[in-house]
Amino acid sequence: MLDYTIQTEEMSRVMGLMYQVLDIRITFYDPHDAEVDVFPIKKMSAFCRKRRRGREFRERCDECDRTHLAEAKRLRDVHIYHCHAGLWEGIVPLYNRRGVYLGSIVFGQLADRDHPPPGLRRSDEAEMRNIGKLLKYLSEYICENELVRQCARPWSVQLEEYLDRHPAERITLRELARQLDKSVSFLSHNIPLEFGMTLKAYLRRKKMEKACELLQSGRRVNECAFALGYADEFYFSRDFKRFHGFPPSALKPRS
Repeated sequence: MLDYTIQTEEMSRVMGLMYQVLDIRITFYDPHDAEVDVFPIKKMSAFCRKRRRGREFRERCDECDRTHLAEAKRLRDVHIYHCHAGLWEGIVPLYNRRGVYLGSIVFGQLADRDHPPPGLRRSDEAEMRNIGKLLKYLSEYICENELVRQCARPWSVQLEEYLDRHPAERITLRELARQLDKSVSFLSHNIPLEFGMTLKAYLRRKKMEKACELLQSGRRVNECAFALGYADEFYFSRDFKRFHGFPPSALKPRS
């Protein structure tokens, strides 16, 4: 299970500002899908409070939350939807630079413009998507400044340092196990938990991140291919385009 910490004071400031500016209910769910109740947020709407007094309705709400949190994690992007009661909701999942899920910003309890229940603010899909885009920018600030942070284990820090020192090598689980004094089965089980992906996927991601750094520093494409252990420029360029969606030639050196 992921260990994590939250800078509660700064997160409270950010969450409070979002709620005050947008005047909608915005809350935060931790990596274990539990709502964090220490931040200043807009109260649940009277419409939802009244209906959640019934156990069946409340259980449907909880199931709806779990289902759509899972979908947002699958998409790794803003997820806009109607909840089981027909209200607009949105989820913005947060990931650190390792690709590990850190929790989600959840917003909504807004009604359709055509048939709103009494007392609920109206919205539509276009507005919800715009709010989602704004909150995604704020989620990037939260992650970059580690307001929510994974507590990295010592072995994972050593692993990352080893990968950084050997960008061109073909690294296997067996080699890493020997370097870190861990078993292959331990790493096979724990790398996806710690890094949010398999070793193969994480190695590729690190190569592609390093490729961007090299290209922006002025290195030529063939030099990047050699530095990252590719057989030739063609295979590097193909892998780069598959990962980033554009060729390495499109990435210009920083001035």
